[in-house]
Amino acid sequence: MSLGLERGPGGPADWAAAALALGALIWHLRRARAPLGARALRAAAAGALMLAVARPEFARLQTRREKPRLLILVDDAASMAAPGPDGTRWRQALRWLERARPALESRARVSLALIDERVRPLGGWDELKKAAARGGAFTPAQALDAAAPTRADRIWLLSDGVVDDGGDAARALSALGAPTDALGVGPARRDAGPTVVDALAPDFAFAHGELPVRADIDASGLKGREVLVTLSRADDAAPGGWREAARQNRRVSADDEVFTSCFTAVVPSLGAERWRVEARAGARANAREFVVSVVRQKYRIMYLAGRPSPEYAFLRDFLKSDPNRELVSFVILRNPSSLPPAPDDELSLIPFPAQDVFDRALPQFDLFILENFSAPRFGLPPSALEPLRRFVASGGALLLLGGENAFSAGGYKGTPLEEMLPVTLTGRTPDFSPGLFHPEPASVEHPLAELFDTPESSRRAWRSLPPLDGWADFASVRPGAQVVAVRQGKTTDDGRPLPVIAVRAYGRGKVMLVSTDSTWRWKLGAAADEFASDFYERFWSRAVEYLTGTLDLSKVQFAPIPPEVPAREPFTVVVRVFDSDFTPANSAQTRLELTWTPPGAAPRAVAARETAPGVYEADLTGLSPGLQRLRAVARVRGRPWGESQASFLWRAPQARPMDKPWLARAAAGSGGRFLDLSTTDPAKALALLPAPRPRERVRRTLRPFSSARWLALCAVLLALEWAWRRRLGLA
Repeated sequence: MSLGLERGPGGPADWAAAALALGALIWHLRRARAPLGARALRAAAAGALMLAVARPEFARLQTRREKPRLLILVDDAASMAAPGPDGTRWRQALRWLERARPALESRARVSLALIDERVRPLGGWDELKKAAARGGAFTPAQALDAAAPTRADRIWLLSDGVVDDGGDAARALSALGAPTDALGVGPARRDAGPTVVDALAPDFAFAHGELPVRADIDASGLKGREVLVTLSRADDAAPGGWREAARQNRRVSADDEVFTSCFTAVVPSLGAERWRVEARAGARANAREFVVSVVRQKYRIMYLAGRPSPEYAFLRDFLKSDPNRELVSFVILRNPSSLPPAPDDELSLIPFPAQDVFDRALPQFDLFILENFSAPRFGLPPSALEPLRRFVASGGALLLLGGENAFSAGGYKGTPLEEMLPVTLTGRTPDFSPGLFHPEPASVEHPLAELFDTPESSRRAWRSLPPLDGWADFASVRPGAQVVAVRQGKTTDDGRPLPVIAVRAYGRGKVMLVSTDSTWRWKLGAAADEFASDFYERFWSRAVEYLTGTLDLSKVQFAPIPPEVPAREPFTVVVRVFDSDFTPANSAQTRLELTWTPPGAAPRAVAARETAPGVYEADLTGLSPGLQRLRAVARVRGRPWGESQASFLWRAPQARPMDKPWLARAAAGSGGRFLDLSTTDPAKALALLPAPRPRERVRRTLRPFSSARWLALCAVLLALEWAWRRRLGLA
């Protein structure tokens, strides 16, 4: 027990007044001629008054040893219900804590909390006994990011380390402000060999954009050996059905090492693409697949015209008018046979970069437009057009516009270019005939012919168009090709109506043929007609969307869902709704209906909430094992906008062993240690706690100078001093 001086309730003014009075008293006593006893009595009375003004306080202190604060986080995610030593992992953790409880309560001040997707504090040991492993996922980085810093001196995390997020748990643990010891639960045995623990990639990517992929590889029992990690894309044309996009070699430095490989790959085409990360060490390999939905960010178009023309001028301006299109165009202004008036190095015109156009640059584009171009004129052999064929076969789009230098006259016959066309070329040269004509749609039900709201309005618009000028003759229409418009009164060599506009699928891409280069007449001649004034823009907008696959790509899409999903609840599904230019749809103008069909049950509506512009989420609960079917239907601005369907198999979770490397990394990052619960005695874990620290506590506060007795003492002293002065006859 000790006594300490505290400041007391007196303010700075009170202490200043007391100090000033003390100085005045000292000055007075030094000049006074009174006897020493009288001066002493006067000093005592003044001192008592000064103490009454300042009112200092005294604290009676008691020193005691305070136990450290310990926060225990217990993982209650779905994996903790998997088998463990003597039961489930959850029961293993609770039995260990129960065994350690007496020592814990005598050694530390304990607080308890559960952790999976969030941190949930518990009121005490009784609540922990009533808890159980839930069906949720263990996402420590997400849960701890939302948790407030703790006042604990140390933290214990009891978990098997089977995480469902790729966040930085070590950083989140260190943000709690105390070292964290990871106490591993469950069996830790792993087979020797590489394992792809996780493969993380965005759900959506843009065509021709970069796809970042991160893979966590567990290299157990491979110390000193190399692990080859590859990233591949599903491709039926590649050997084994997978085309390698990137690779890394990694030498393993420890038997329980977990390392991360990061890749960046270019996404070539639209739609849902399957990707795979594979880790291989010798004959042992492990792979993990994921799906990425590829959408269009911008249309990338290359336009090559064999000569300047109104068609080139009008179509080029139209393509450049939309910021969602990136256009690179070449127009041939001088043929090789033209004699220039000066040497080539003095001309501003550059030679036609045939190799760059037909080979190197092609994979970067979505659509290649070839107008009235003659390959032999530039000395290009048929093999020079082979890259163009490969471009279309792998998913690109090709648009051929006619003219007197195209088709047979352009040297296409017998080349890879003819192989892709919707028609076969005639042997006659020339095969181009000048003259005005009105194209007739073969069927207004084709998306390139039905450009207005109803078939009747589409037919009326086609009839209102001004005539085109010039057409090409063909030998026949290829099987599987679709004829959009024909030249009435003319036939192919085999007697069928002569196509003016035709399309054909080739490999994974599409080819469109327009046998004339005079569609610009639709732009000028129909300007004053209410039914056809915007026909030109409608036709070419629809053509670009049709060729690049945008018409086939739903603007309502589920985020990729694995074919099989571990059994945990709730399961969150994500739906994205895009506008016509594939930007997020306006939520105020969007209505989304989501339907879930459990196995053997009737469809049921599920409420979806918007979590970001154009992004909707819904939680599924009460799932039963089996195939789950989902359907999303959207309306935008009151019109049907599209739908998407998805399905997945909900299955029981597979028991994964304790992820010792993850737990060790998480503990080390926060300044703690990893301990295996099955081999760790509670005393060993308790030894890591800081020692109890001494702490002084105020047992009682004494305020002697604020009492009425002290004031009475001051009055008595003043009276005695006055009486003494009077007795001595002093003033």
